[in-house]
Amino acid sequence: MSKPTFYRTAGENAMGRLLPVDRFWLNRDPVVRDIVIFGGTFDPVHHGHLIVARAIAEQRGFQRILLVPAARSPHKASVAAPAEHRLAMLRLATEGEALFEVSEMEIDRSGPSYTIDTLAELIRLRGPGARPSLVIGADMLPDLPLWHRAAELVRMADILVAYRPHWQDQIDAALALLEGPLGTEVVERLRRSVVASPLIDISSTQVRQRVRQGKSIRFLVPEAVRGYIEEHRLYRG
Repeated sequence: MSKPTFYRTAGENAMGRLLPVDRFWLNRDPVVRDIVIFGGTFDPVHHGHLIVARAIAEQRGFQRILLVPAARSPHKASVAAPAEHRLAMLRLATEGEALFEVSEMEIDRSGPSYTIDTLAELIRLRGPGARPSLVIGADMLPDLPLWHRAAELVRMADILVAYRPHWQDQIDAALALLEGPLGTEVVERLRRSVVASPLIDISSTQVRQRVRQGKSIRFLVPEAVRGYIEEHRLYRG
């Protein structure tokens, strides 16, 4: 029998008890209608991730955002911190925040963390008629046709395209290039799903670099995450 997928309920600590999915809002809570996925390597999670996710939730009226850290991102050659550390930091960062839930489904799954596999699992858990929303950055648009089973992915989920202010003038050009590989109908749906996000000039790369240089990362990441990085001596090499 395969290992069940587990989720942390809001308010538990990073090393707290994990509850099986049949007690999770994803397929039991009739009040939370939307499945909104915000994925990434979160290497490490920083304030920019959380601010953008909250801004999207506020603009679209979402009640919950599912944060899904990748085990092996097919879009990145490697990650700096092991999956268990990235997962623990994400839990610490969202401690007590009712908006966020953290899923380890991609970490539990073997092989590359393909988004379409995550969508399929969420639809299976939620039941017939479920249609997840997937948040991607506007900078990912040019590579969207290269994603694993991209044509199926864009039919399976509503793609929310989060753009930063400096991307506003590039959105139309980026979408136009997708008409060939993905089709006009898909591009029009993407155009209607564009969401403005705050310009938060923080990146995981910047955080890792500052740690290697012995500089402070206070105010770039949640304090609990900063303490975890220091305690476990991450990103020093």
